[in-house]
Amino acid sequence: MNASVSCQPVNDFLIDNELMINVNFILLFCLQLCNVIIGHDRFLSLIPCDQVPVELLDCSITTDCVYGEELSSSCRTLNGSCLNTNQKPVSWFQRSYICRYCYQVPLDDLACTHNIACRHHQNSNRYKSNCTIADNTQLCLGSRTFYRNIECNWTSGYKKWNALLLSIFVGGLGFDRFYLGHIKEAFGKIFSFGGLGIWTLIDSVLIACGYLT
Repeated sequence: MNASVSCQPVNDFLIDNELMINVNFILLFCLQLCNVIIGHDRFLSLIPCDQVPVELLDCSITTDCVYGEELSSSCRTLNGSCLNTNQKPVSWFQRSYICRYCYQVPLDDLACTHNIACRHHQNSNRYKSNCTIADNTQLCLGSRTFYRNIECNWTSGYKKWNALLLSIFVGGLGFDRFYLGHIKEAFGKIFSFGGLGIWTLIDSVLIACGYLT
């Protein structure tokens, strides 16, 4: 009877310890599970390295190269990591680029301000535009924002159709040439009665084809 009484505190102590161990194990498991979930979400939030904007990178670009030469640059992300081609988080990666200054990038790859008030016959048919590289992942030498002389596309869009309508209906009076800024040719059409209709027909075709601007 006395032996059973003396063993009861020991049993209670073992039970309490077992409960504590189970609780600690559960807490440790939940903590590890949270870390896995957070790490997985952080992994999913990473973007591919080839999509990281240039302003978030520190890349080593050399000026000692031949224009048009394809090169590879070592880049480091300034904030966090990105996913390489093997879908692994990295801070350093390689990015290819062409040896050229930013102002030498083709016009199709630029985002430039437009000047719809320009005229074909003014300023050698060009205007000064503020341009930047349209693709924010493309590497180039020098400043990414610069000025560039762009050809004035006066007859683009609805203005082309205005010129075409003027040429068809009142082209014999030179209204289309006046509209396009060709003053001398406009007076020539007036005094020749549209070249007896031949000049008017030719101008209509040239405007429709986009050749006459």
